[in-house]
Amino acid sequence: MKESTDKQPRKGGSTPTGAKGQCLSLSINSQIEDTVLVAMAIRGVCAMTGLSAEDINRIELCVVEVVNNAIEHAYGGCSGSLVNVDVFVEPGKALEIVVKDQGKAMPALGEVQGVQVPDPTDPDTWAVSGRGLPIVDQLMDAIRYETSDDGNAFHMIRQLS
Repeated sequence: MKESTDKQPRKGGSTPTGAKGQCLSLSINSQIEDTVLVAMAIRGVCAMTGLSAEDINRIELCVVEVVNNAIEHAYGGCSGSLVNVDVFVEPGKALEIVVKDQGKAMPALGEVQGVQVPDPTDPDTWAVSGRGLPIVDQLMDAIRYETSDDGNAFHMIRQLS
């Protein structure tokens, strides 16, 4: 798994260290049907960056996967808790998306490295679950997961230049 080393961890909704850009913060209830709100917001923000339609689709897929993981794993699929999504755009440089929850922490990213991405031509590799994070890792430029007393934060970074 790739992990970002160029950004300092931050708390709450603060912007990346030294960043001069825009921030959008969303909070949804921990129910799968609310992920469409995040997906639409991500598509809108990405459309402003000049990314291709293919790249926008990939970023949306990654964000929805991580939000779904927070709902399903951190909160056990129970509604009534918040999943927060912060989107930071530094025009011409980078897009950073941070998905935060207050639920159960997941294993360290290194513990999912051995999981293989499914082969679209081999149905034997199409597991029902467990493939999302390796796909996110492949599609984003950097990912990082943090857990603390304040909760869990999954960072995804995509370069724009």
